[in-house]
Amino acid sequence: MTAAEPPRNEQVAGTQTITRALNVLGVLRDANTDVGVIELARALDLHASTTHRILRALVAANYVVQNAQTERYRLGPAAFLLGRAAERTLGFDEAMPLLEKLAAVTEESVNLVIRDGDEGLVVLRVESEHPLRFIQPVGARIPLYCSSTGKVLLAFGGDLHEEVARLGEMQRLTPRTITSPRDLLGELEEIRARGYGVNRGERIPGVYGVAAPVLTTDGIATTALAVQGPEIRITDERVPELGRLVIETADTIAAIMPSGFQL
Repeated sequence: MTAAEPPRNEQVAGTQTITRALNVLGVLRDANTDVGVIELARALDLHASTTHRILRALVAANYVVQNAQTERYRLGPAAFLLGRAAERTLGFDEAMPLLEKLAAVTEESVNLVIRDGDEGLVVLRVESEHPLRFIQPVGARIPLYCSSTGKVLLAFGGDLHEEVARLGEMQRLTPRTITSPRDLLGELEEIRARGYGVNRGERIPGVYGVAAPVLTTDGIATTALAVQGPEIRITDERVPELGRLVIETADTIAAIMPSGFQL
């Protein structure tokens, strides 16, 4: 278990308790099972007594529930309702049928990814009906430099040189992973010109992806759409057609996303 990431902005004076409560919710969100007080305290580097007080407040507000037998915690109904409200107001509810249509047309898995710092976060996913497919659940985090959605988010995220410089050392995950800043910069320039990005087994051997940016009105992307599948089905001959389809769908999604909000 890892601690929740710190907030993007500097902490506002007097909000320490709020920040800690949000970090507790973040740990529970990312946990695969119920979590105890001591585990939460260790994950967040807090005293157990402090963690317990925060949990009591969250339980009282129904954002967290406690198992009466094990005394362990998980997210509660209020957290679920908050997530559903965010899904609705951010346009994800309307975007899902578009992902389902793209998956039906391509017969491949489709996901929607938002940028979260130096990672991509899968927020919507439709699995291919083919037995041979790559499983990537909602909530999965992916590196930016070696995935189709990640490279698209870098290419349409701002100044390319700054984006690449911020990545630091790029770990080679497969023989096809781009680890040279110069080579990655060149590819990002090609993605900008072409309008879509391609991952040819750069993160996981044999897994290919084609992605397009969901652009804001100022041409910046914090969201990307991808089609994923095995190398044997996403051939070089098929990539241009998949590129056209993801661009068309991404543009449609951009039109329904609320303007003025950076995801």
